[in-house]
Amino acid sequence: MKIKFKRFVITSCAIGTIIFVLFFDYRNGLTPFPDQLTATIVAEGDELSSDEHLLRNDIRLDVPLINQFEPIHYQNACEIAALTMLANYYGYQVDISDLIELLAFQPLFIDNDHHGDPRLGFVGNIYKGYGAMGVDVEPIAEVAKQIFSNKHHVISGREKPFDQLLDVLRSGTPIWIIATLELQIPTENDFISWYTKAGEIKVTPLVHSVILTGIEGETIYVNDPYGYKDRSVSLESLELIYTKMGEQYLFVSTNSDSIDQ
Repeated sequence: MKIKFKRFVITSCAIGTIIFVLFFDYRNGLTPFPDQLTATIVAEGDELSSDEHLLRNDIRLDVPLINQFEPIHYQNACEIAALTMLANYYGYQVDISDLIELLAFQPLFIDNDHHGDPRLGFVGNIYKGYGAMGVDVEPIAEVAKQIFSNKHHVISGREKPFDQLLDVLRSGTPIWIIATLELQIPTENDFISWYTKAGEIKVTPLVHSVILTGIEGETIYVNDPYGYKDRSVSLESLELIYTKMGEQYLFVSTNSDSIDQ
């Protein structure tokens, strides 16, 4: 009796295998077992949803490039040139010269012991020469507030964690930051002591500004006012640059946006 039962089971399995082979359409992926097909589709669907979620973390924004050397040569105006890109992106028809007129300035030397403070205005000659030390985010924010209308809200500051900055970028918002020339990672030797009326700060001649325009995987894209649109740099490198340069940022949101400052 047991022998007959075993033969019956083996025979049934063999017949089932033959039927499956005969009726399974390999080319179109069709199977005679609808429940199994449904389960396969659901599993694949879940996989695609996961991929789509990953793709949503990648973004590229078409921010107009402003070259600080063309058509007029502004040797030291990178911070203002970058802000001009941001303004143009949101439809404000302004150029570098328009924004320079709104910018506060500081002399390179206040007296024999003190320099101008980049937290109060652009230090030195913005047009040409080496007698300049750039400007920090605070004076740039004051210019931005004069250009953007009530429907836009200027958000700026320091020490915003880099991962939070990337969340803002992924939301579809380009970001102005303080970076370095040629996107090089500054060392301690690149910084010098700078004595202002408010006290000592650290500055570097490498100071530069760019606009974050996109992110794909471990690569981030920036508009560099030295004439590079969507210049690529690794996330790791830019995070180091951003951190070492004081984590200074500025972006714009509409009044309906819920982006935290």
